[in-house]
Parts: sequence; structure tokens; C-alpha cells
Amino acid sequence: MRKLVVVVLILAIAIGAWLLLTVPRTSRGIRLPLSAQDRALLAQVPDSAEELALVPNAAALEAKLDANPVTRDALARAMQKQTLPLTWMLGGADVVVWRSNGRTSWLVQLDPVRAIIARTYLMLRGNGNNAVLINAPAGHPIDGAELDRILSIGAGLPPGDALTIQRTSSRGAFPPLPRPAVSSIAITANEVDITSRATPDPGTVIPPQPLHVRFPKSAILTASFATPPRAIELHRIFSKEITTLLGDGGTIAIYDIDTRKLLPKPRQVIAFPATPERRQALTGIINMIGKTGQEMTGLRTVDSGTELVVGFDETSMDHYLKDGSDEARWPANLWAAKIDPKRMVPLLNEIDGNPALRIVAPKLHRSIRDLKHWIGSLESAESIEAADTIDAHSEELRVVVKAK
Repeated sequence: MRKLVVVVLILAIAIGAWLLLTVPRTSRGIRLPLSAQDRALLAQVPDSAEELALVPNAAALEAKLDANPVTRDALARAMQKQTLPLTWMLGGADVVVWRSNGRTSWLVQLDPVRAIIARTYLMLRGNGNNAVLINAPAGHPIDGAELDRILSIGAGLPPGDALTIQRTSSRGAFPPLPRPAVSSIAITANEVDITSRATPDPGTVIPPQPLHVRFPKSAILTASFATPPRAIELHRIFSKEITTLLGDGGTIAIYDIDTRKLLPKPRQVIAFPATPERRQALTGIINMIGKTGQEMTGLRTVDSGTELVVGFDETSMDHYLKDGSDEARWPANLWAAKIDPKRMVPLLNEIDGNPALRIVAPKLHRSIRDLKHWIGSLESAESIEAADTIDAHSEELRVVVKAK
């Protein structure tokens, strides 16, 4: 009996050591075109899936997520919502996650020993709605030809730690690209780098040259674009005139938002190239409103010779003129933006609940809600920068979330 106990104890120690030592420290990552192993795992996702993600060596990615201050909180929230196998249970397992009809499911590929342990753990801890599947296909799979077409959109994406797909049926706010879209996500201790691609919408105009991007250091949000965004109601009195001034591209820099008003009032400036046509348009607006109108609205203009700047309060104009600027990380020809989430997210939370804004400026309200969905959980990040570029074959969005 004593010998049996010793043998069992040794065996248990050996299995425990094997479980811990076979957890990979690094992930093999994602590369397109996918390996046969990764392609086969995606092929098990059900056709009802609207969004899906492939995570090779999920335990290694979990360690990366925990090391990054921004993603650490998101990981903790996810673990609170759903019981998942622990890291040592996963070992080197790959995981595919999908969302369908508001429900998230996980398919985990485990070796026989870990599968028994994980099933027992989930049975004891609770596996609501059988959300976690162990080595079990989920049902009628996505059509293989469709999956291949979607994956071809992502050809040339940089390597990452995970791959996400938004199908045509996806209504998620991110990425703000046509559907379907494919994204590669790379995570380090300091950054989350996301590169997304999609096929351009038919009839999309391709800008002939890159944007000239300048990110003022103290702005909470700066956006440069080739054509005015649909939420141009940033200044309600002059929305039509601003659209005219920004018709061939420009920049909006927001330094603060007064949320105490019935309608939130942004402290902002707009800037655009000082071409003869735009000087004429700006002169026309100034003449139209007259001196009294300028005093009432706080309209100020500055012509630097190369750039026309329009502000609606002295503070924002002074900030912009005196502010240093950061270089854009990537070139872009559709739009580029940089956000200070520590200051922006609390403002978005306040503005989103404003009923007057929903009625008076519905486009702006929807854009604010979308932005809140994108960055609402990233308030601890130092900055978020994005660049959107299009050509005849694809539209590519690059986003980096800087933790510190």
C-alpha cells in the first residue's frame, strides 16, 4: 500500500511538472497565409458567427495581455464574465473565439490529459450555456470558399499574436472599415498594434496624395482627413461653412469640451492649406457674419502663409499656435487621428448621455457613441493613434494603443 501511495505521488508530481513545463513562453503567432493547422481550426467555426478570432498558443498571449497595463484590465474583466481553463490547463493549445447573436463561444484544442482536467474544472466552476467547447466542433461550419475569400483580404498583413475577422453580418464599431474585414493584432508590454484590411466600397475616391499630418501635443483629439467626416456638426452654427472650408481636406484639433452646456461645446480649431480658393471661401464667411457675428461666435482666424486656422475661442487658438507637435507614426491618405484617452473617455461618457445632442446633431451623437465603444476601456492608455490609407485594391487601417 505504501509503495502504491509513493508511486501515485510520484506520478502526480510528474504530471504536474509536465503540465507546468509544457506551457509555452512565446507564441508561434499568426502569419498570412495561414498554416494548415490554423486554417483547419478556423474551419470549425459555425456559419452563424458574425465575428471570430484565432489565438495560437493562447496561454502565451495571456501572459502578454497580463504584462501590458492597458490589456491587463480587459483580461481581468473577461475572466470575470466567463470561466475559462487556467493557463496551465491550456499548455500550448490554440483557441478560436466567435460571437453569434450576442453570445461569445470558445473552442479550445487540448491534448487528452488536459482535456479531462479542463472539462472537470469547467463542470465544477460552471460553463454557462456550454460557452467553452473542448475539442468539439460547434456545428455547421463557415463555407470554406467564403472563408478563403475573407482570408485573401488580409494577404500581406504583418505577423501578430491573434487574427480577427468581421464578416459581412458584423455590426461591431471596430474597425471602421467595410465588411468583411481582417485584422492582425500584435501585443507588447508597452503597445497594442492593430492592422486591419478590407476591400474598398465601390466608388470610393482615392486621394491623389498623402495627408500632411500634424498632431498638436496638448489636444485631446486631432483628426486630419482628405474629405470632411460625416459628423461635421462639430460647430453647429457654421457646419455648412466648415464643410465647405474642409472640402479638400484639413485638420480638426479639440482641446476640451464644455459638457455643462445644454449642448456640449467643443474648444477646437480647424486648419487647412492656405490656397487662394480657401482664402476666398473664408473671406466670404467672415463678410457674411460681419463684425458683430464674429464677436458673438468668438470666431478668430489666422493666416500663417501656408495654413489657414479658424478658432471659436481664444484659448484653443492660442494653444494651437503655440503648441508643439508630434510626427505621425504612419503615412495616410484618407484620415489620421490621435487621441488622449485619459482626458477623452470621461468626456465621452458625459456626452453620450446628452439627450439634446441626440436630437440636434444625430450624426455627431452616433460618432461619439462609436468612439466610446472603441476606446471606452482604454482610459488608462497614454495615447491612441490611427491612420487609414486606401488604394485600388484595399483599405488599410493601422492603430497603436500606447500603454506608457
